[in-house]
Amino acid sequence: MIARLILFVALLAGATAARADCDAANRYVFSFANQGAATLSYGTTYSYTARNGNGATQTVTMALTQNGLSSTVAGGVTLPAIGTLVTGSSLAQTLTIGGIFSGRTTSLTGTTRIVTLTYSFAEPVRDVAFTLYDVDFASNQFRDWVQVTGSAGTPEMASPPGNGNGATAPRTAIGSTVVFGTASTPVSVTATQAAGTTAAGNNSDEGTINVSFAAPVTSVTLRYGNYPYVTGENTTGQQAIGISGVSYCPLPRISVTKTSTPYLTTGINRFAIPGADVIYTFSVANTGGSPVDASTVVLTDVLPANVTFYGGDIDDGGPATGPFEFNAGTSGLTLPASGIAYSNNGGTSYAYQATTSYDANVRAIRLTPSGSFAANSSFTVRFRARVN
Repeated sequence: MIARLILFVALLAGATAARADCDAANRYVFSFANQGAATLSYGTTYSYTARNGNGATQTVTMALTQNGLSSTVAGGVTLPAIGTLVTGSSLAQTLTIGGIFSGRTTSLTGTTRIVTLTYSFAEPVRDVAFTLYDVDFASNQFRDWVQVTGSAGTPEMASPPGNGNGATAPRTAIGSTVVFGTASTPVSVTATQAAGTTAAGNNSDEGTINVSFAAPVTSVTLRYGNYPYVTGENTTGQQAIGISGVSYCPLPRISVTKTSTPYLTTGINRFAIPGADVIYTFSVANTGGSPVDASTVVLTDVLPANVTFYGGDIDDGGPATGPFEFNAGTSGLTLPASGIAYSNNGGTSYAYQATTSYDANVRAIRLTPSGSFAANSSFTVRFRARVN
C-alpha cells in the first residue's frame, strides 16, 4: 500500500514578480452611476450588487458614519446622496459625502470631525479600485483631507492621465488641485492621505484621485475631514467629495489532486505491487477569476518511504524527455529545469542533485513553474517512481 502523500501549493505573498490583474470579464464592478438618485443616511449600512463581465454577482456592503458635522447640507444637497452634485468629467453621478464640520479636523486617525465610508467584502478580494472626485481647497472654508486604509496593504494613489504626478515629486501636475502621498508642502500628508491645494470644479478632473489596493483585503475605509487651519484661516465652511463606486478582482482558487496509475499495461507489473513502476500525476487547477502572479505557484511532494523516484526519462525515450512531463494546458505556465528541485531530507532543504536512474535518496520534490497561472485554467505534471 502506498503511504500518505503530502501536497502543498503556495501563493507567495509580497512576491516581487510581475503582478497579474484579472481581466474585464472576471472583474467585479459596482458604480453609483448605475443607481437611482437617492438621499442616504450617515450611521447606516447599505448593500449593493457588484457584477462581473460574465454576469456573476457578489454583494458589497458600504457603511457610512459621521462625527462632528454641524450640517449635512453642501451645495444645497442633503448628504450623503447619490446624484450629480460632484461627478468629475467621466460619470453621470456619484455618491457624494460631506457637509459642514463644527470645526477643523485635528487628525484623520482619530474619531472627531470625520466622515467615514467603509466597503466590506464577503471574502478577501484583490486589486480593489475606486475614484474620488473634487478633492480641493477654498481658503477659510475647507481643505478636503482624505485617508484611505485597507484591512491589509497600502493604497496606491494616482491622478488621471494628463493630470498625474511628476516623476520626482508626490505633488500633482499644474492644473491639479490635490497633493497625495508622503509630502510636506503645501500641507503635510502621509502615504495614505491626500489634501486639496486649490479650488476645483465639481465636474472637472482637477481634484480626481484614482485609488487602488494590490494586496488582498476584506475591507477598505475612506476617512474624510477638513484639514487644520493654516496661516490666514479662521473659519470652516461646507465641503463635499464624490466616490465612483468600487471594482475588484476575486482571488485565485487553487486545487490540487494527485493520482497514480501503473507504468506498464501488461504483465504482472501492471499492478502497483513491489517492483512495479507507477506514474504519479499532479492535476492543478485555478478556478478563481484571477491569475496567479508570475512564479508564485510552488508544488511540493514528500515521497512515501516505500517508493523510489526515477530520474531518467519518464517514458524511456518516448516523446517526453527528463523525469517530468509537464502539460501546460491553457495555464500559460512552463516548467524550466531551474524550476525543479530535489530534497534528500524529506523537504528540509532542496539542494540535492538527483541521478538519472532510480534514486532512493530523493525524498521530496519541489516544482516552481514559470509564468502567470491564468484564471480558469489547469495544468498537469507527471513523474515516475518504483514501488519498493
